[in-house]
Amino acid sequence: MNLSPVLAANEQQPTLEQLDTWCEQALSSPSPKQREEAERRLRYYFPTFSESLAEVSGGLGFGSGQDQVMAVFPAIKGPADAANWMTMFLRQSSNVFSLSYIVRRLRVLILNHLGVMANEQKIDLRNSLFGVIQEKFIEMPGFLIDDTTRTLALVVMFTWFDLPDSPEVIDTVLEMAKASDKHQILALQMMRAFVEEFNRELPPKYISKQRRVVVTFRDKQLKSMFEHSLQAMRSAIGGLSSPDNAGTKSMVLSQALLVQRDCLAFDFIGLAPDDSSDDAVAIQIPSTWKDLIQVDNFLDPYFDGYKHCSSPVSSQFIDVLVMIASIRRSFYMESVRSTFVKRMSAGIVEILSNGLGLEDVENYHHMHRLLARFRCIHTLVEIEDSPVYRELLSSVASFSMTGLTLYEWSPNSIAPLLTFWSKVASTHDSRDNSNAEIAGDLISITLPEIVREYLRSMILVTMRVVTAESMADSPLENIDAMVDNMALVANIARSQYDTCAPVVLDIFRKMAGKYQALLNSGQASEEAVVVIESQLAWPVYAVAQCINARQPYKSLPEDDRHDAEMFATGLELDRLVQQRIQSNIAAPPNEALELAFLQLYQCFRTSYIGEQNYKTTAVYAKLSSFVGLNDSASVLELILQKILFNFRTWQSQSQVIQRSLQLFHDMSVGYVSVRQVAKLDTIKFLLANHSSDQFQFLRSVDEYKQRSMYYAGLARILFTGDTPPAQFAGFMRPWAQIIDELLGLPDAQLAQDTVRPGLVRILRDLRGFLSAISSKANYTMFFEWISAGRMRLVHRSLQVS
Repeated sequence: MNLSPVLAANEQQPTLEQLDTWCEQALSSPSPKQREEAERRLRYYFPTFSESLAEVSGGLGFGSGQDQVMAVFPAIKGPADAANWMTMFLRQSSNVFSLSYIVRRLRVLILNHLGVMANEQKIDLRNSLFGVIQEKFIEMPGFLIDDTTRTLALVVMFTWFDLPDSPEVIDTVLEMAKASDKHQILALQMMRAFVEEFNRELPPKYISKQRRVVVTFRDKQLKSMFEHSLQAMRSAIGGLSSPDNAGTKSMVLSQALLVQRDCLAFDFIGLAPDDSSDDAVAIQIPSTWKDLIQVDNFLDPYFDGYKHCSSPVSSQFIDVLVMIASIRRSFYMESVRSTFVKRMSAGIVEILSNGLGLEDVENYHHMHRLLARFRCIHTLVEIEDSPVYRELLSSVASFSMTGLTLYEWSPNSIAPLLTFWSKVASTHDSRDNSNAEIAGDLISITLPEIVREYLRSMILVTMRVVTAESMADSPLENIDAMVDNMALVANIARSQYDTCAPVVLDIFRKMAGKYQALLNSGQASEEAVVVIESQLAWPVYAVAQCINARQPYKSLPEDDRHDAEMFATGLELDRLVQQRIQSNIAAPPNEALELAFLQLYQCFRTSYIGEQNYKTTAVYAKLSSFVGLNDSASVLELILQKILFNFRTWQSQSQVIQRSLQLFHDMSVGYVSVRQVAKLDTIKFLLANHSSDQFQFLRSVDEYKQRSMYYAGLARILFTGDTPPAQFAGFMRPWAQIIDELLGLPDAQLAQDTVRPGLVRILRDLRGFLSAISSKANYTMFFEWISAGRMRLVHRSLQVS
């Protein structure tokens, strides 16, 4: 490879072997200094004209001053020369590190400077990249083929409207697949890379042009790629019976399925929706694809291939079935949709009934995803009168009873399973419980068992994790995911509350009874207390989410009585736990259980008190008989006492303090809520003793956000209605005393480290208090208070800081 001339006289002419060595050092050397040196030299010989001058020439001694402007290889006069230089090196080198490094450099060059090249230069670059792939694909690893093809796809995308033959590159790839099985595999790899690159979101400055190209690509080339992958899959399945080429056919199958998955995952609507809602998971493929999908026996190759292939190809079949099940319902005509749902259901039943391939964790997890997506998109009303509907629910029910106990093996598979039954429950009418024709009897029996088995499983897993019998992550650690799962369980329970609520209550009472017996035994060890309190978090969360799932317009008086009974059981347990914390039992408070109690109080307040002020006499009549709570005011009083207990018990870094402050904040906002709270005796006591030294989080200087949230909530409560000046003065008195003491100190002492924490505390507290004032009258009251000689503290603080 001719690399002369070079700029510096003392610089040796690099050979191909030297460049290969530098590339290998830049990507794999354990020495940072050697990697940096190799990177600088490679930037000199392979510039992208995107780095700063110091990055290109630093440390190499290639001139100084004005000469540094030309601190690149002299033969390279611009981006076009650099592109030619890199493609020439790609053709001559066979080193994997070199190919990988230069492809990345070339991609940067194309992204930033392809627009300044002439059309002939763009064509040469495109053809050179295609040629490198065709010449070297036998020895190139898969990731390098993907990277090179993506770079080629970038050129094709940016020249789509400039060069009339750019779209024909994809046709050339499709034609190349006919040469041999190896070329078929290469073509499928390249198709996949093209689809991924066209679907990738580029930097904002390219978005407008990219969307115009992608729309054309989606309407023409994408369908051709999907059709080719279908044909390749069907042909490969037919060749699996021959042992001579089974390995090659398996590779073809794998690549074909990956292409199909990426085609179906394409951003058809141009909005890149999030997967967080059921509407978003519906794949909006164009109606022009109907001739490919709405054909007889379309699903048969997928189920046949799954049965005859081993992992990982078998899991790829299920993965593509997940995507197919996610296609929007409106895509199918009514008669075709019925046939599709029946065939999909029959295939699922066969796999679940015989346990085909489910010993593999990937197959197992994708089957859960298939169940969830299939039920989210399709209501299954098309097959309610068909025997396959009952078979489907029966097989999924049996599968669920086992699946809910396998958290330690596949923790991410629980949520899809609960989603399936939550969707079933949402469309099930309890009046159909005895209707065997539409499997109403089966559903009515299964839903309470799902609730029971989930809670039992999580309680058992928690015990195994806490006692270190299991290496799995605790399901209580990820609170958001756990609450989401419990919300699904609550939806299931609410659909049949008369049978599911007693299940939750029975588990709760049995666990609480064991806890009571342990405390009464006088032999409660720290480990035993920690284990059972961690387990008790599950029924508490279950009760919280069941109450939170209440819909006032659908809730019956009997449902409210169930809520009252469960809430009362939770209150009794909370009192017992508080007594244990204040006793001499040597066990720290359990954070998971305390967070569950806060969730319970928050959910009850939202569902039964809230801004709407629901008239729910059934709840309070039952609560009065159980725990003596006659109305919403008594419940709010209890919640505030719980918050103050947490303030006195927990450190500022704990999530319990954060959630307690959030609950306090929620109670202080809202027109109705803040007026209810302002009347309570506990809040009146707190307003008179807000700077209590008993609150551990107020002793910390660093947690200023917690202090601000606390005093902002107090300010909103204090200024509810017309605040008498005497009440305002009483609230401000502790601060006034602190400020007067600080003002009495000389400047030198005010700047000392022993005084500064107190100064910082008072200023942050005032900031939080002031942030919640929203009326002129209240602000004037505060301004008159602080301007009466106390503003001098702020001035002096600025002077000594």
